[in-house]
Amino acid sequence: MFGEQIGSSLMPLTMSSAIIEFDQFTPDWPLAQLPEDDAAEPRSFTAHVNFDTPFGNVPIVHVGISGFDIDNRDTSRLSAHASAISPTGFDLVIKTWLNTRVYKVEISWLALGGQAVYQ
Repeated sequence: MFGEQIGSSLMPLTMSSAIIEFDQFTPDWPLAQLPEDDAAEPRSFTAHVNFDTPFGNVPIVHVGISGFDIDNRDTSRLSAHASAISPTGFDLVIKTWLNTRVYKVEISWLALGGQAVYQ
């Protein structure tokens, strides 16, 4: 049995996962436009992801880029990470910088944590 040791009892692990896609038609998607100036500041897009079932604690969240459509006139620059992780969800942050234009990105994520205990 796999689980997490909490105090003197064993808490079963649970997981949640999905693949989500964002593109230039997603509201407030800023990654397909070139920056207004030559600043090297990253441009980012943040989306909140809710877990179908809350975890009993703050889970570990792994995020991966599983596909993208990026303009071929410049170098492909793209990163993704989870932030503000809680038992009910997390913020997915996608970034690009310089002249990279991202038209679409597909993200896969996996969350592992203790199962919520309902009494």
